[in-house]
Amino acid sequence: MNQPARILVVEDESIVAFNLQQRLSMLGYDVPAIAVSGQESIDLVSQMRPDLVLMDIHIQGDMDGIEVAAKLRETHAVPVIYLTAYSEDSTLERARRTRPYGYLLKPFSERELHATIQMAFERQRLENELNDSRRLLQQALDAASLGVMELDKNTTTITPSPRTADLIGWPHDQPLTLPDLLARVDATERDAIAAKLHHCLKDLRHFSEEFRVLAEGSTPRWIKIDAGHVSDQRVTGVVQDVSERKQSELRLKTLNESLEHLVTARTDQLHQSLKELEAFSYSVAHDLRAPVRAIIGLSEMLLQTQPTRFDQDGIDLVQRIAATGQRMRALIDALLHMARLNQVPMQLRLVDISGIAGEIASQLMESEPQRVAEIRISPKLEAMADPTLVRALLDNLMRNAWKFSAHSKITRIDVGAKTLGGETVFFVRDNGCGFDMASADRLFGPFQRLHREDEYIGTGIGLTIVQRIVMRHGGRVWAFSEPGLGAAFHFTLSA
Repeated sequence: MNQPARILVVEDESIVAFNLQQRLSMLGYDVPAIAVSGQESIDLVSQMRPDLVLMDIHIQGDMDGIEVAAKLRETHAVPVIYLTAYSEDSTLERARRTRPYGYLLKPFSERELHATIQMAFERQRLENELNDSRRLLQQALDAASLGVMELDKNTTTITPSPRTADLIGWPHDQPLTLPDLLARVDATERDAIAAKLHHCLKDLRHFSEEFRVLAEGSTPRWIKIDAGHVSDQRVTGVVQDVSERKQSELRLKTLNESLEHLVTARTDQLHQSLKELEAFSYSVAHDLRAPVRAIIGLSEMLLQTQPTRFDQDGIDLVQRIAATGQRMRALIDALLHMARLNQVPMQLRLVDISGIAGEIASQLMESEPQRVAEIRISPKLEAMADPTLVRALLDNLMRNAWKFSAHSKITRIDVGAKTLGGETVFFVRDNGCGFDMASADRLFGPFQRLHREDEYIGTGIGLTIVQRIVMRHGGRVWAFSEPGLGAAFHFTLSA
């Protein structure tokens, strides 16, 4: 249950004081004491800590009620309501300077008394809430190392908090004006900041800018002012030291610029090296074709024109030379094809993947009509890609599937697509010999083979070509397999 408000009555006329005490009690207030002089009222306030003082202006002693109220204002945060039968302008002016919570002219009714007291308590509550808010705001500003400032548009006078004065290097005991503030702004930014500030002040718009300030005897610092119109012709805002962030941004910008130059230089060097390497590889491969072709041709000529000069071992040796030459020719052709992949510009269009896969399937079936095979191709497979590169991609994957399914009773190859996470994933799946996933990281490396050449012939470069084609389209390629259970190659085309 709430306790009744405690009110101290300061009144030197006993009858009036007693009557007032009775009336207050009937209104539900507690009046524990009555004072008749200024000193007695100060002592009682210190002892009983009342919620409110009803102060007669003319009381006993050396001090009148107004002087007592002024002292109480300095020592105790207690609301004071004046009671008086006098209403001279000079008395009212003196009373006003003590910021009373009310002023009752005798005689007054109980209704006036009660209303004035309740208004005093309500004002005190609001002031306490305002003081709490200011205290919390100041704590937040101190914790964030922020300052505040208020600018009068008409006089250009600035009222800075101590923190704001410190941030701009201004003495606390000297008045500050807008020209003074602008004089502290770095000369390279001063005109621009002044123009923006005057533009915002003209229409009392929000102002938010970061700039450098220069103060004598201190290092330059960056500050940020966020200000807006509050009332009349006044603008108030928050001032923040952003030097550390700005310096970090400048260092980061410098670092990024140096890194960009370094990356550009390294990229140019890499492109040049790649061009030189591709040109060298192409030249070497192209120049090797002639002697390899000669080796193969001479070996075959020896067997045709001099068959009687060799015994069976000699014939086998010449045949091995020819076979090795043919394998080298296949490797050279593969290298040239791979080198061309990076040189030919891409021509993107809607590619009929199902149609291309069907053509490759027909070629495979015609190459070995005796093989029992089933090649299933999903209809309407399409992608935005380079048709030539996609044909090379499917040709390598489907020929690999055909090759590694050669020992199966029935060769089964599936070409299709599925959607994973909103992305179209194409696949080529077979029921061939498969491979161990422990070696999957070697799949797409050039000349990497997971099976012996006497089991499955090949150059070991087909999957490298597949990976390069997929990467040129911005996609990914990966595989799943188990030995003896076939393999599935998946790829995306994100171009």
